[in-house]
Amino acid sequence: VGVEGELGHVGSVNDDAMEEYTDPAEAADFVKRTGVCCLAVLIGNAHGHYKKTPKLDIDRVKAIREATGGLPLVLHGGSGIPDDQVKAAIKAGIRKMNIGTDVCCAFAEGTLETLNDPNRSLAIDLFMKKPIDTVKALALDKIRLVGADGKA
Repeated sequence: VGVEGELGHVGSVNDDAMEEYTDPAEAADFVKRTGVCCLAVLIGNAHGHYKKTPKLDIDRVKAIREATGGLPLVLHGGSGIPDDQVKAAIKAGIRKMNIGTDVCCAFAEGTLETLNDPNRSLAIDLFMKKPIDTVKALALDKIRLVGADGKA
């Protein structure tokens, strides 16, 4: 069983989470003591809708990756991070990115579009088509962004 660790807490954009960063030495010690197979890091990221454009500390990603012996790193709060920063983070060692806020927003947008359609059907399979298609399109865009297309 794979276990993902999180050193500290990736908070929300509504608190001071974006002011906290993972220390590479603490990360190395945590990984050694716990044996986790991947580690969620704090590098300028937070959960939720960013109030301003986040700035990821890519050099910190590299330092944590090196300090933890190449352990796969995880980016919580990946929604709303500019594409160029996502690509740089992946190049530096991020191997998993969570985008829950983006998924929820895409689903909500698809649902609103369906609700606003005067010809909508309330049959659940028809009603859910647009929200599901909207989430699918988002997922495909993110898969392409991170270079994972064709690698299933």
